[in-house]
Amino acid sequence: MLAELPSQLQVHYANGYLEVEGNSTRRMSISAQAMIQDLLACVDDRSIDFISIAAGAYAIDRIHRRKTSLRNEAGLRTIPVCFHVADFDYWSQPHVVDQLADLLHFLSGDFWLISFSPQKRPAPAGYQELLAFPSHWRPSRVALYSGGLDSAAGLACALQGGQRDIVLLTAGHQSAIRRRALDQVNALKRALGHVDSIGHASFVLGLERSGRIRDQETTQRSRGFLFCTSGAVLAAACGVDVVDIYENGHGAINLPLVGGGLSSGFSTRGAHPAFLSKMTRLASDVLERPIRFDLPFAHLTKADMVAQLASTPGLSDWAQQSRSCVHTSWRELGITHCGYCAACIERHQALDGAGVFDRTPYSHPLWEQANALNDDYFRSYLWQAQRWARGDLGIRERLDDHCALANLPAPSEDLILLHQHHAAEVLRVYARNADSPSPSRPTPGLSRAA
Repeated sequence: MLAELPSQLQVHYANGYLEVEGNSTRRMSISAQAMIQDLLACVDDRSIDFISIAAGAYAIDRIHRRKTSLRNEAGLRTIPVCFHVADFDYWSQPHVVDQLADLLHFLSGDFWLISFSPQKRPAPAGYQELLAFPSHWRPSRVALYSGGLDSAAGLACALQGGQRDIVLLTAGHQSAIRRRALDQVNALKRALGHVDSIGHASFVLGLERSGRIRDQETTQRSRGFLFCTSGAVLAAACGVDVVDIYENGHGAINLPLVGGGLSSGFSTRGAHPAFLSKMTRLASDVLERPIRFDLPFAHLTKADMVAQLASTPGLSDWAQQSRSCVHTSWRELGITHCGYCAACIERHQALDGAGVFDRTPYSHPLWEQANALNDDYFRSYLWQAQRWARGDLGIRERLDDHCALANLPAPSEDLILLHQHHAAEVLRVYARNADSPSPSRPTPGLSRAA
């Protein structure tokens, strides 16, 4: 039995504000630096519809918390929503509705009952085919940039490999994310000394009367749809057809720590190859031009990506300006990295596994605690690594099932080797913890944080 929201939700966008109407009306502002403002002024109605649909799904995901029960242990929701769009004839086509519902279900596990209503919107003034970049510079690709360790290491690795003319896109739920990302990019330019062909665009979504982030729905799995949608619209406006996702291969697959759970334990799927394949098809159809989402580091672990930075002095230190902590996004006073959430555990493992001294100021580093294995996630994280190290057939079968449920081909030998390689890194970094006696078997239902 699924939890159904009380009534059909109505989503409208106009003049920089998104409204979600249900039992009550909530507004979300979309603020941006100049490049995105120019983008929204020059793209067509369908592109603005695309962004407003993705932003509306994200707002709904934040506002309506999951409610668990004996009949609905995972808190799965049925979400009836009507998006008000300018290009009604396009969006109301059955194949478009089906693609949207399938994509959002894949990300969130929820059932989205999607419909559309026509909305008149003032025509944008001064329409142009492409963003007005300086005549001497034209971007060759767009990349999503969150300011986390994967995106930082990925950008630095791309520049080391000779890529130039990149436009980075940062999207966040608080203005500090934009500022941190911009500071990181400027510091990287100074560290490399010869890179000036990096553009940076960002926008921030501000949900009014939202209270504390931690009091909202915390899974927010639809964020990946919002990030990729905005990246696709920006790429089309820039005249390029590639959007890079700087995520390591192990993290992109993100095999749940426990098998058999509903909705794969809500493991984050924002960079999952199956999701990016769905986004590639949808974005290309919506924008009527080829748009491809790539995982350029799908063959590497996070530690591998960080290790590549060691050949350039100062880059591994620069990468540690990144933010990984789940609690940072919850705006807990004084916390930059807690040291006990899943993101901090994986951050430390990647830095240490790459041979880099971890200078992150963790508040309570779990791996240094005598009772670390009392933490359900950490215990399951090590237990899964041990199963890969032993060559356990059960863990391979879980990867098989995970790929089959996502309509992916059976895992290649390279993908299996990547998971074994990651397991060896985990056990090397957390050897002291892995050798300690475990107080109990892992708790069902665990998932990796976003």
